[in-house]
Amino acid sequence: MNNGRNLISWLLLGLLTVLALGGAVLGIAQAPKNVPLLQAVTNTLSAANYSEVLTENTPQGKQTDYLVYQAPDRLGGYIQSGSTRTYVFVIGNAEYQTTALPNNASTAHLVFYRRAGQGAQALDPAHGYLPYAKQATNIQKSGDTYSFTLEETTSKGKESGDFTYTVSGPYVSEFTLNVASASVQLVISQVGSSPPVKLPAGAKVVNAG
Repeated sequence: MNNGRNLISWLLLGLLTVLALGGAVLGIAQAPKNVPLLQAVTNTLSAANYSEVLTENTPQGKQTDYLVYQAPDRLGGYIQSGSTRTYVFVIGNAEYQTTALPNNASTAHLVFYRRAGQGAQALDPAHGYLPYAKQATNIQKSGDTYSFTLEETTSKGKESGDFTYTVSGPYVSEFTLNVASASVQLVISQVGSSPPVKLPAGAKVVNAG
């Protein structure tokens, strides 16, 4: 599975999602009191499961990944890019991926190609992005929104990224990252109540070799 286009190391880009998301309403129900950002990051990453929608805008185009992460070792769903989608799952140390299919293609008999993988946490957007809050030294707070800027030295010189987190109750509900040529938005919902991650009924598995 591709772990991204690597514009800079912040942009993990190009991950996954789960069929069972269906028409789930985005957003987390507001808790009576929002916790501080770092506590919200810890709470979110410690949850048993959560649903994610990752939208990436890069010079190569737009891609949206619909995900469910299930601790400790499951992640699954599909990658939407233009008129095609690719179904991808991580279960334990194995990755399962289909070829790119038309958006309206039947999912009754999907064929997955299995190979050894990096594990669910390594590919989970929330685990990749949310911990950057721990590196910030000058966090600005406005209501339930926290923002800061980080700089990174790359082969092209210094790159800066603008990070924004929204906290809803005990969890992070939205994350955005903007760099000069790309942006990422991650919406997290259904924390603790997401559907289980498993291959769709009727799926066929072929070893990728």
